[in-house]
Amino acid sequence: MRSLFESLFTTKDIVRAKYPNGWVGWLNDEMSDDDDGRLTRFSTMDGRYMYIIVEQLIEYGFRPPELVNDTIHFHDFYLKTYEYQDYSKFDFSKYNIKLPDWLNIQLQSKKNIQGIEAFELDNSNFSGFDYSFN
Repeated sequence: MRSLFESLFTTKDIVRAKYPNGWVGWLNDEMSDDDDGRLTRFSTMDGRYMYIIVEQLIEYGFRPPELVNDTIHFHDFYLKTYEYQDYSKFDFSKYNIKLPDWLNIQLQSKKNIQGIEAFELDNSNFSGFDYSFN
């Protein structure tokens, strides 16, 4: 088994509107691993579990990703996943990805591990991506 984080990003506004009992329900169900103001993230290391979570969110009324021409469009949530892709109806390797309008992804600056250690930097600041609300 691959030990890779599967992450789902959405906004607090979408959660309030569509998740059972809104933001309180989301927190009570331990769905918030990280918050950045209006953005929230749920993570797991099990693609099968992420698949179950995504299917539940769609049942709650979250708008699922859709394939338009050669692009997968994300709407109410965005998936940064590896194993989940094995369970998706879309082959992520064949298509472009259209981020939701509310998500801003910036590439973080890169440093080698020796530079991070030498300057006693937080390695999470150099993990590749920085997610924030647009």
